[in-house]
Amino acid sequence: MSLKRGQLLLLVIIVTSGLFVGCPPTTVIIKDKDGNIKEVPVSEAAKLAFDAAKKDHSDGKKEAAAKKLEDFLRDYPDADQIDNALMILGQLNYESGQFESAADYFRQLIADHPASPYYVKSAVQLGLSLVKAGRTAEALPTLQSVFDRLPNEKKKAEVAGMLAESYMRAGAPSEALLWFTKLYERTTVKGARLAIRLQVLGLIDQQLSFVQVRQLLEGLKSSGAKGFPLDLLQFKLAKIFYHMLDFERSRENLELFVATFPDHELAGQAGKLLKRIIDRNRVSPNTIGVLLPLTGEYREYGRRALEGIQLGAGIFNESKGSESSSGPILVIRDTGGDPDKAVKQLEDLVYNEHVVAVIGPMVAKEAYAASVKAEELEIPIVTLSIRKDITSLGQYTFRNFLTLASQAKTLVAHAMERLGAKRFAILYPNDWYGVEFANAFWDEVDRHKGEVRAVERYEPDEKNFAKHIKKMVGRYFLQARWEYTRERAKIRAKIKTPLGRKRAFEKLIKSLRPVIDFDVLFVPDYVDKVVMIAPALAFEDIILNTDSRWHLDRIKKSLGRTNLDMIYLLGGNGWNNPKVIEWAKRYVQGAIFCDGFFLQSSRPATRLFVGKFKANFDRDPSMVEAHAYDTAMIFNHIFLKHHPRDRRAFRSQLLGLKKFEGATGDISFSASGEVEKEIFLLTIKKEAIEEILTGPATDAGSG
Repeated sequence: MSLKRGQLLLLVIIVTSGLFVGCPPTTVIIKDKDGNIKEVPVSEAAKLAFDAAKKDHSDGKKEAAAKKLEDFLRDYPDADQIDNALMILGQLNYESGQFESAADYFRQLIADHPASPYYVKSAVQLGLSLVKAGRTAEALPTLQSVFDRLPNEKKKAEVAGMLAESYMRAGAPSEALLWFTKLYERTTVKGARLAIRLQVLGLIDQQLSFVQVRQLLEGLKSSGAKGFPLDLLQFKLAKIFYHMLDFERSRENLELFVATFPDHELAGQAGKLLKRIIDRNRVSPNTIGVLLPLTGEYREYGRRALEGIQLGAGIFNESKGSESSSGPILVIRDTGGDPDKAVKQLEDLVYNEHVVAVIGPMVAKEAYAASVKAEELEIPIVTLSIRKDITSLGQYTFRNFLTLASQAKTLVAHAMERLGAKRFAILYPNDWYGVEFANAFWDEVDRHKGEVRAVERYEPDEKNFAKHIKKMVGRYFLQARWEYTRERAKIRAKIKTPLGRKRAFEKLIKSLRPVIDFDVLFVPDYVDKVVMIAPALAFEDIILNTDSRWHLDRIKKSLGRTNLDMIYLLGGNGWNNPKVIEWAKRYVQGAIFCDGFFLQSSRPATRLFVGKFKANFDRDPSMVEAHAYDTAMIFNHIFLKHHPRDRRAFRSQLLGLKKFEGATGDISFSASGEVEKEIFLLTIKKEAIEEILTGPATDAGSG
């Protein structure tokens, strides 16, 4: 039998002088590395076999080493190296992921060799193996029993440190913290306690869950523990409650921490957090915050809104004894259009100014950021933002501003319920306004069981809309129209000259009537595009529905028809501009659009606002000033009539508001905080934009 280099192969022939008297063998016959057979004591043979296994282990031949060590355990159960062999086998199994087998080897070492120098290390590895095997509950009692039998405090400190690190690596932070605690109690190394505290602080902050923190804190208290790490756990629990917005329990834990550990290095942080909670709950009932972009890109909108808020809050009232003059105190903050700044300013309004509620912000990004923070701070804010779904961010966010969804709702309801329309077409720009508005309009049509028959999109910088309109009325893909292909074939058969055919084809195309299978065309764009689209519709013989008989008679005469397929042309607040008449008067007669504010409205509250605004600022207000004014008026109304003492009460009054008569309509808030009101429906009649007053329903396409 050949031998590999550095190894000895044991022979199974055992010679012993005491063989027949029942004594264990004292010698064995082996073959050395040179192939010579010789008889040696069992202890020497065991050493040679163990050294061969260790050599394989050192050389990285793990499988070979494991095989030799298993043979060694079987052949030499009483050898001096048994504990070392068990330790190495346990480590090899642990490294290969065989945690149950590893635990068996470590457990055997601990049970059979309590005096072994590997006892402590094996105990650590046993616990680690049990954790990895998913038997964490067994690990701690096992190690605890070993720990208590260690000979002195120095050894216990060493073991506690090893166990703490082992549990950290095993991903068991609760167990690690308990062993760090034992290490902290027993260490005598200079500066070690500070290092342990820092390590435990990191562990608590980064690895322990809320449940683990509570369980450890309760467990340590019940065991009679004092000081470290109760202090760190108590402070952490207070911070967790704070971030969970459970400020009552956060305050209780902070007060307990400060009372129990008055000289603690974290006492300053605890005091600041406690003050923050107290300041957060302090409310000045007649003080409101205002968050507006008074500098930066959006400063003009912010300035306009501020003027509306000041007017609505009664700042300019001269009668000192009136109810309005005893309205709210305004604390104004500039957001600069910056979301981060808006959040900081909101915190300042709550913690330092103690405002009961906030008006603003306006810009979409800062409104979003402030709404998220308002939910955390539990302060009602009424935003002046168009951002979609802003009120879904939390129960403390309200909105009083014109949205695309509210415009779509108003337009579709009017078209279907008042005009009798059922079929719709949409021509929209490929920008955020056009896409969002078109989608909102389409959703409303679907909700009302209507039908969208045609949809065309154009680029924002487009100037020629003929192609898009032709596609909507069957004048672009002419080959799809049977009457065109039929007449074209006749022309080809009858006319042989190229020039004659060309003229005949041109005449044929001009004679093709538009295929209008929709009652309404919706164009969600601004006036600069509308004044180009409207004439393009007329060029394609698409007639707008109007109540001007004189106008209709002229069209019938020019087209040579007695019946007209007319449509309603609809748009949003981007149309509400006198230039739409100045630039395209004859092409937009009868067009219908909506807005959140109409300067010439006959509504009493609107006329009152316009008059007050002109008197104070010597100019006409816009929709921005009107919505800001209404919001401040609502706040003023709540203060004077209901006198809410805290933010929850103020929020309840906002939700309970019903049909408040404002310049922009009769205002209510839904349960989600979204404004509900009847916005302005407008139309063009001759030289003017007029408000549509609700009248009897008509039948689309009639006339």
